[in-house]
Amino acid sequence: MRRLWALAAVLVASRLTAAPSWEALEARGARLGAVQIRIQNVFNLADPVQDTWVGRLANALHIRTREGVIRRMIPFKPGDRVDARRIHEVERELRSYRFIKDAHIDPMLRPDGTVVAVVEVRDAWTLKASVGYSRVGGQDSWGFGLQDRNLLGSGKFLSLHHDRNPLQQSTTFRYEDPQLLGSHWTLAAGYRSLSDGKARSLDIGRPFYLLDTPWSVSLSAADSQSTLRIYDRQGLVFSAPSRTAQGSLGMAWLVRLREASALRLGFQVEASDQRYGALLVGSPAPGTRVPDLSPRRLRGPSLTVSWIQDHFRTFRDLQGMDTPEDYDLGWSGSGALGLYSRAWGSTGTGPFGRVFLAKGWAFSPKTLLLSQASASGRYLDGRLANALGNLTVSGYAWNWPRQVLAGNLMVDVAARADPENLLNLGGQEGLRGYPNYMDLGDRRWIASLEDRILTEWRWLGMLRAGFVVYADAGAIRRLDGTGWTRTRSDVGAGLRFGDLKSSLGRVVLLTVAVPLARKPGQDRYQVLVGNVVRF
Repeated sequence: MRRLWALAAVLVASRLTAAPSWEALEARGARLGAVQIRIQNVFNLADPVQDTWVGRLANALHIRTREGVIRRMIPFKPGDRVDARRIHEVERELRSYRFIKDAHIDPMLRPDGTVVAVVEVRDAWTLKASVGYSRVGGQDSWGFGLQDRNLLGSGKFLSLHHDRNPLQQSTTFRYEDPQLLGSHWTLAAGYRSLSDGKARSLDIGRPFYLLDTPWSVSLSAADSQSTLRIYDRQGLVFSAPSRTAQGSLGMAWLVRLREASALRLGFQVEASDQRYGALLVGSPAPGTRVPDLSPRRLRGPSLTVSWIQDHFRTFRDLQGMDTPEDYDLGWSGSGALGLYSRAWGSTGTGPFGRVFLAKGWAFSPKTLLLSQASASGRYLDGRLANALGNLTVSGYAWNWPRQVLAGNLMVDVAARADPENLLNLGGQEGLRGYPNYMDLGDRRWIASLEDRILTEWRWLGMLRAGFVVYADAGAIRRLDGTGWTRTRSDVGAGLRFGDLKSSLGRVVLLTVAVPLARKPGQDRYQVLVGNVVRF
């Protein structure tokens, strides 16, 4: 079979020759004569590193993505004029699917001069019987399960997983279909059985899958029963039974498409109910406010707006390993402004809003700076509630071979936050040398700096090794009225391992972090295992 595939590739290549770039072809006014799709298996057996018994066995067991799944993602057809920006956008859209490791679309010329768009896709390994373990902030989490992100080559996702962490244990079933009934509609459904309740969710929609998609629609519903837990100084200080039900229906339309940017306007109707049981008090610090557990019922319409500039660039080895990573260097943003009203059944009347902005910069061929900011809140009956703000800036520089310097700054603000949105500081939030749930507050900042060193050691083409040295710092304004904590800081070092056959190039850390400002009774170091870095 391998020889047949090789022979077919040679025959096709003999009839095609390399073409100018898509941009040059667009300038000529060229049209597409054909669209060819090539789906490569998970392991590239032409590479001696990957041509092992593991690679051959994996390729034999793997069911390749069906050609029809890929073809439905291709909006252009023979006879269409070449549109370079749109072709690159489709490449990124293909790579965004978790069952695809890499994708690119190349122009080729036939002997008669017609242009062929060759869509080449390499599958990711998606069938996983997993056993996972992580340790962050001195607390262990583990889980096991079975999942397939490309069920029988259909692009559908099916998962059954059991997890246990310091808060609860859960068994989760989830199904996702990115091409419902062969269309651009999507479906996602999930059910979780929790040690302290349950959760269900359903999402159906037709998203803006490309910049020029004329309209979108979304419908979502979810409900959950669990226990609200609030921690401070490494201990449980408040807990209460909690029940949440929420749903939304929204539509939006493309109102302006100019060059590489799109403006979309729409509306949304949303509803949410939040109820709590009796408060169980642990041992809060003196001055810590008791959370407001009054029931909330919020219902109302809103107007939505979004703006995106298609200024994407592709990088490698920043967050993942051996995986293309697409970042938008243009402006993008979204917002919603609405009104909760007693006439709709809300517990109060007043406006609410949400806004999100993002921008990227590449100041040189070897630097990247990404920023994003968000804010949300509501103002009911003359009272501000759940006002949340975030600013995150991440930077990367790779001026040295196989070495990336990465940094991240995150600032969060919360005013009259709902109980489930209170801020905390500790290992889970990015201070890797400290335990979880150190301090409870309403303002915080966390900064991290990493030197990531890549090696060329690749085990059987599946795993790539590297090293990391890092430092973290942060502080929080406590809720008990004592003001800002002293700056906590730590340093750490260890190993990085990249999964080369997943679509994300997921990186797992095995490091040791040492706190530089240790509190009495605190451990002298923390061992971290797992994917604990968010930048």
